[in-house]
Amino acid sequence: MGGVDRKYPSYLFLSLSEKVMKLGYRITRAALLLIPAILIFATHTSLEGVSIVFGVSILTGAFATMLYLFFHFDEKVNTRIMMEGLADAFFGIVLFTYPTPDNQFFLIIFSVWIFYMGTLQLVSGLGSMEDTDYFWLYILAGITFLAVGFVIMNYSPTFKESVPSLMAIVLVLYSGTNLYLLMKRKMDIYVS
Repeated sequence: MGGVDRKYPSYLFLSLSEKVMKLGYRITRAALLLIPAILIFATHTSLEGVSIVFGVSILTGAFATMLYLFFHFDEKVNTRIMMEGLADAFFGIVLFTYPTPDNQFFLIIFSVWIFYMGTLQLVSGLGSMEDTDYFWLYILAGITFLAVGFVIMNYSPTFKESVPSLMAIVLVLYSGTNLYLLMKRKMDIYVS
């Protein structure tokens, strides 16, 4: 056959590499959000240290989303991906440019960020009830993140020592949910 191996068609490799390219940023984003959680669990870092690592993680996630959108500019892109990247960029920039950040400010930023991400999950679940088998997970995750965002925003000052652990659990839940949906759906987590 002229040196061409017909056992594996070339489109198989192309589609696999395209899937890896398209979903690589999602895996990167989930891994970046796991870094602050691992830091909290491993070193018992204070909120000041967590806020810096979280800010860097979401800004890097926004940059990964920007690269994804740059490389796939000629394709139809789910608007929730753009909304997620814009939220990461906005909250990351606010964390680093606020003149006098303190723990309470960081808790508000984190709780609004997770509340927003929960809203995206909930909207995706409610909008895709007949399109996906996993709509229940979107809805459950969305309600959980909305509730946790509200709880963290209204946390009592007497329990401030437990906030980093709660944040780490939320980040693991968020990243784990996204990775689970990514592996099960074999495409982006948001339904178009």
